[in-house]
Amino acid sequence: MRRIMIMGERGAGRRSLARALGQAPVFMPQPLAVEYAGRFIIPPPEFLENRRFYRALITTAADCDSLLFIQDAARRTSAFPPGLARIFNRHVIGIITKIDLPEASQDRAARFLHNAGLQKIYALSAIGGEGLDTLRRSEPALFA
Repeated sequence: MRRIMIMGERGAGRRSLARALGQAPVFMPQPLAVEYAGRFIIPPPEFLENRRFYRALITTAADCDSLLFIQDAARRTSAFPPGLARIFNRHVIGIITKIDLPEASQDRAARFLHNAGLQKIYALSAIGGEGLDTLRRSEPALFA
């Protein structure tokens, strides 16, 4: 089975995306360990937000075929440092979530993901379902 790691800040929509793609993770209020939901691996947001845990992210990514960087379109900041995607020797895709919110800015979120070193970026709403079909058509390897 192909493993996919979903990385993002707290509240960015990591679990909602996994649920929308068919794998519902077990609900835990604040996970302190790596979650496994079917083919998805969801590390805690602290792994991304604290540089000391980057080694844990790299080690966890070794078990994955692809990585998804999740950026909330309504958030004015990003936890992804410039060039982060280049340290992983994996297929990395950027996902902009919460595009249906009134304060969402897809351009700002895309800029954050471009700065992190991503070329493929998709915008979607995991709750409303907008953009999920585009992701499925454009990245069939993720769903094989």
